[in-house]
Amino acid sequence: MSTFQTVEQKVNYTKHAQKRLTARGIKGNIVELITIYGDRESHVGQRLIALSLSIGRIRELLADGIAKPQDANSLSKTIVLLNEDRFQVVTAFARYGKKGRRYDQGIKYSDA
Repeated sequence: MSTFQTVEQKVNYTKHAQKRLTARGIKGNIVELITIYGDRESHVGQRLIALSLSIGRIRELLADGIAKPQDANSLSKTIVLLNEDRFQVVTAFARYGKKGRRYDQGIKYSDA
C-alpha cells in the first residue's frame, strides 16, 4: 500500500477506534497525519497495517509546515492500526509500553 495514494481518500474510524482515541487522548489530526504520511509500516494480519512515522519524516513535515512543532512528540510515539481494504482506522496507541508486540518487531526505530 502506497501511503501517498491515501491523500485522495478520507480516513474513517471504527467505533472501537473512536472510543480508544478518546480514552487515550490521541488527537484526530495526529492519526490523519500518520495515515497519510506514515513511512514505517508493518503488516499485522491479512488486512491490517501498523503505521508510524520516522524522525526523518517528522522533520520533513515540520519543515514543510504540514505538522505543528507541538505535535512532534505525539507523532513520534503513536502507532495507528489501519484496515487497508476499507481504509479504516481500527485503533491507535503509544508505541512505548508493552514490549514484544508482533507488529512492532519488524520496524526498526532509530530514534530514542
